[in-house]
Amino acid sequence: MIKISDRLRTVADMCRQGNVAADIGTDHGYLPIYLVQNNIFNKAVAMDLREGPLEKARKHISGYGLQDRICTRLSDGLESLKCGEADTITICGMGGRLIRDILINGMDKLTPSVQLIVSPQSEVGEFRHFLLENGFDICAERMVKDEGKFYFIMDCRISSEDDNNCYSDEAEYQFGKCLLEMKDITLYEYLQRELSVNQAIMSDLEKKDESPALTRRRETLEAEKSCIETALTYYD
Repeated sequence: MIKISDRLRTVADMCRQGNVAADIGTDHGYLPIYLVQNNIFNKAVAMDLREGPLEKARKHISGYGLQDRICTRLSDGLESLKCGEADTITICGMGGRLIRDILINGMDKLTPSVQLIVSPQSEVGEFRHFLLENGFDICAERMVKDEGKFYFIMDCRISSEDDNNCYSDEAEYQFGKCLLEMKDITLYEYLQRELSVNQAIMSDLEKKDESPALTRRRETLEAEKSCIETALTYYD
């Protein structure tokens, strides 16, 4: 059996059991191998934009004897996926803006019945804004700390109703309404770290000569601090 990171295992745990999974940006193909080996899915499609990673995925898939259950495709995002082909689509290890672009360009491949598991590594708050403003529901979130790094993982799908999730403040967009409401302990650790980093940077800026750029930077840090402190009130 293949061994995968805590991050990928969390992604796999969030997947609902189905027939076909599609992993976008599959890299070495570890996630689809795990999903099929553990009978979470009968089959999988491992997709990547580059031939190099896809060839590595093919070797790993073949090494585990799963070439009859996992196919590989060279694909720019969802381009090579057929509409209705996958029950669950996973997109992990990319920036939020790139995942956003992949979804925008592949909207014709998404329906309310398709589960979407995404893990943006940057622009996370901006990505949540995109989802909620473009007809997606964020059904659940998990946060995991893996080798010292924190990862947000979201279970999403296109909303089948006129009204989707309602977020009440920017802290819920930045750190996840689901995680805050459940008082997620890993998120709490992350918030404490972010507050400490913010305060350290602010202290360092106090030693520098004033300038327009410094003023703008201080205003940004103050807004970030306020958002973190709002998030921490959920744990009171």
